[in-house]
Amino acid sequence: MRATVGRLDPGEPDPELLLVGGSLGGLVYAGAWLAGGGPMPVCAFRALTGCPCPTCGATRCVLALLHGNVREAMGWNPLVFAGIVLLILMNVYAATVLAGKLPRVRFSLNEMDGRFIRAAAAILFAMNWAWVIHRIG
Repeated sequence: MRATVGRLDPGEPDPELLLVGGSLGGLVYAGAWLAGGGPMPVCAFRALTGCPCPTCGATRCVLALLHGNVREAMGWNPLVFAGIVLLILMNVYAATVLAGKLPRVRFSLNEMDGRFIRAAAAILFAMNWAWVIHRIG
C-alpha cells in the first residue's frame, strides 16, 4: 500500500466534500424520520428466514451510540459499530481538509494488498454474522 499527498486537479470530483455532504444529508434525513415518528425498519431477511441478517442490530447499535452507550452499541453489531467509528473519523479528516484547504491523502493498493483486504473483509464479515446470530438469533 502506498500513500500520496496532493491537491485536487481542476475539475476533479471532491471525495471529501461528497463524504461530508452525504453524511450530513443522511443525518438530517434520519433525524427527520425519527422526529416525525417514522416506523423502525424491519429486517426482511429475518422475516423470511427467521435468522438475523449480517446487519441485524444496526439500528439498535446506532440508537445505543446516540444515547452514549458505547459498550451496548458494540455488542449489537461489532462490524456496524466499527463502520460508524470509521465513518466518524473519515468525516473529521474530510472536514479538516475542507476547512483548512489542505492537501488530500490518497492510498493506492497493489494486487496483493487487494487480495489481503478482500480476504480479511470476508473473514470479518463471517465472524460478525456468527456474533449477530449468537447475540440476536
